[in-house]
Amino acid sequence: MTEHRGPILFASNPSAGLINCVLAMAGEVNRRGGADLWFASTEDRSGDVWRLPGAERVRFVSVGEHLPAVDPVSWPDETHRALIGESRLRRYTTFLDHAFDAADVWAKYERLLAEIDRIRPALMVVDSSTGWALDAAMVRGVPYVMTVPLPASGAYLDRLPWGYPAPFSGLPGRMGPRQRIANVAFRIGSRLAFFTPSRLRMIAENARRRKGADLPNVAAAPSRYADGAEAVLSTMVPELEYPFPGQEKVTMLGAVLPEEDGAAAGDDGGELAAWLDRHESIVYIGFGTIMRPTAAQVKAIVEMCERLGDRHQVLWRLPAARHELLPEKPPGNLRVETWLPSQLAVLAHPNVRVFFNHAGGNAVTEGLYFGKPLLVLPFWMDCHDYAVRAVDSGAALALDQRESGDAEVITAKLERLLAEDGFRDAARAIADSQRGAGGVRAAADLIERAAAAAARPAPDPTAA
Repeated sequence: MTEHRGPILFASNPSAGLINCVLAMAGEVNRRGGADLWFASTEDRSGDVWRLPGAERVRFVSVGEHLPAVDPVSWPDETHRALIGESRLRRYTTFLDHAFDAADVWAKYERLLAEIDRIRPALMVVDSSTGWALDAAMVRGVPYVMTVPLPASGAYLDRLPWGYPAPFSGLPGRMGPRQRIANVAFRIGSRLAFFTPSRLRMIAENARRRKGADLPNVAAAPSRYADGAEAVLSTMVPELEYPFPGQEKVTMLGAVLPEEDGAAAGDDGGELAAWLDRHESIVYIGFGTIMRPTAAQVKAIVEMCERLGDRHQVLWRLPAARHELLPEKPPGNLRVETWLPSQLAVLAHPNVRVFFNHAGGNAVTEGLYFGKPLLVLPFWMDCHDYAVRAVDSGAALALDQRESGDAEVITAKLERLLAEDGFRDAARAIADSQRGAGGVRAAADLIERAAAAAARPAPDPTAA
């Protein structure tokens, strides 16, 4: 048990792709005991915080209700179609126009400032996309550890060389002439995209407010937040990330997962586990909580199951709202579940041989943590960056949106992943690397060291 001299305050936006690893870190520190832990997020995440393991309850700090307008789950189909379009720039600007509400962010910042003054944390642990918490830590002078559940280079987005693949571009580390031109065009275009009347008004108002509050990082530059952190913790490993300047400060942990409890997968804790045990070759499909498979994609996946036949079973976690797209009588080798109690338990099962997913950060790192080759259909933003890195690692194949409605293409790529040893070998090598990196245990060790260092009194410069 580690003793701490002051509270530790964790903070994250509520999106699963951001908060999951922060929750896992808080749970591991709490499980060890001896810490006074608090967790700040939106009201809808209170239950997740209260359920964290450990003898002491982690105290929840509400920064208000989650704003539906910025929640991708609530966005209309038209917006989702723009997010998966061919234009990199339109995907980017669509996200910008819908995912940010300056007034809401400012309200969260002010609420957290008041909570910091009440709690007086010795250390904060903050997700890199949670700007309101990073700003609050810097303003109050609280030491903080920053977690990065995106490709690690994203923490230094504003400093990356022009030859480095721009974040959210989906371009590879080694680019041909056309790709290099596309990379430069995307970087320029993503900056010029702010020069529209509505976006300029938003930027000007936000800049005025930030300057008036005397924020240390007025421009909200990602690298400035990283520079101010006691440590930068990434869920990547070197085999998955392209080298970039400044990464010396980054600790790559691999997937940050809750301690495995050995729980069986299934709706009753055993039925699904028994099904997994019965079948020697299973493809697991999971597209996260935001992506909405289209009618064409559902039809193609059903046909893919028919083509695979009895040789391979398919388990598909599909939201109930999309079940109406399934045929009245699905193929016999397809099992559809609306919800799974533990995706990790499914991925850990030895009979699951390939993970077909949306290339979200959690999906890619979790699948490879368990040594599963990946078929990736990148959905949006950083998914394109994870997809290209997974393919370059040798552990994955990718589909683009045009291919995602073609059952023949999907089947051919799955059969390669199932048959060729190279994909399995690469996935297992990355699994070994992730386990060696230490994951949630290494994260908790580092957080505890940072908390202990932050609690030590500063040396007296007048002392002899």
